[in-house]
This record gives sequence, structure tokens and C-alpha cells, in this order.
Amino acid sequence: VLSAVRQLQAFADEWLGQGLPAPTDAVRAAGFSPDPAWRWCPRCGGARHGPGSPSGRECRGASPGAPDCVVRLGSHEGALRDWVVDAKHAAWEPMAEHLGELLGRQLLRCGCVARGDPMTVLVALPPPWLRAMARGIDHSAALARGVRRATGLRDARPLRQAHGRTQVESSALAARAARGGRFALRARGARSIAGAHVVLVDDVRTTGATLADAARMLRLAGAGRVTAAVASVRE
Repeated sequence: VLSAVRQLQAFADEWLGQGLPAPTDAVRAAGFSPDPAWRWCPRCGGARHGPGSPSGRECRGASPGAPDCVVRLGSHEGALRDWVVDAKHAAWEPMAEHLGELLGRQLLRCGCVARGDPMTVLVALPPPWLRAMARGIDHSAALARGVRRATGLRDARPLRQAHGRTQVESSALAARAARGGRFALRARGARSIAGAHVVLVDDVRTTGATLADAARMLRLAGAGRVTAAVASVRE
């Protein structure tokens, strides 16, 4: 009986995010460090073309209306991929916040933001509320908290998102086009970004379509410039 109880506890720990190592210990054990500044394409965040790539080919992958530039920690693979997935699906909030701190330092290192700049605003890309409730975490908001700690920047919540399919589903682009985009503006939050440089925080850039949808809406609200800050980029 005791053995069965221990097995059930181990199963619960794995699926509920308990028993996970301290984020700093996990990062240190993996020997992970963020990519050197601008060793990726500043338009789409990919490492296979642009100024840091062996080919130096011009980027053709940025979606229409995309953010002005993309800052990342690394490619969506290996330990970084595991941490991003566990932060979202195992509600590993401490890891999400730690990755956010690393991302905030990366933004400073790349010269995209100045510490405490009053004209720069952090905006976490909002998930559909039903999905966030089911997962037990708003992972983008947790990332943004880490970015805020590292940069001293203020944040705002000008966007809301309806429940819908994930960006990697085949029909998602057509569905978004049919309804004019998946994001809407919150009146109070929108006023707080007028004329500001907005840093849009998310966990993964996949196709770039979701970030482009959000960036277009932020510009409609008066954002002067939009930078995407993502933990990882799917190459």
C-alpha cells in the first residue's frame, strides 16, 4: 500500500509541477546560456538567415504587421524547450519567471530597452482565458513578471484574447483572417500604451502570426514601436 501511495504521489508531482528543481539549479545543470546578442534575424528571430547566419540571406519569414524586431533566448529545442513546455503545461511558474528574468537581461544586453524607461511598456501576450484556467497558469504573464524584475519597466494589459485554436493548427490562419484577428483592446489598458515602445512578451514564436495579430492591435491603440520578446523560437 505504501509503495502504491508513493507511486501516486510521484505521478501527481510530475503532472502538477511539484518536485521540480529550482530553476537556477536546472539552468546551471543544463549549462544553458542565452544566445549572444543579435546572433539571430532581428525581424523574425530565426537563426538560419539574417546577419548572424552562415548564409546571411535576407529574411522573408516575418508576417505582415509583425513586431519591429524579435529578441529571444534561443531555439525551441533541448532544455529550453522542456522548460518552456513545463512552465505552460505543468504550471511551473518559478521557471517561467526565471526565464523572464533571463529575457529581460537579454533585452538590456541587445540595447532594445533602457532600465526603468517610462516610455517602454511590457505587455504579456494574453492566452484565451479558458485555456489559462484549465492549465492553472498564465505563462506569458509569469514571463512578463520576470522581465519586469530584470528591467524595472512598467506593464499594462491592453489586450484580451478569445478562446480559439492554437497557432500551429492548420486552419488557424484562415480562422483569424475570417474574424479580423484574435485580439481585442481593453479601453483602460489601451490608453496606457499610447505613444509608448511596447515589449510584447510570449513564450514561443512559431509562425509569427499570433505576434503579428497582437502587434497590429497595439499599433491601432497608438503604440509607437513594438518589440517581441520570446523565450524561444521554433526554427
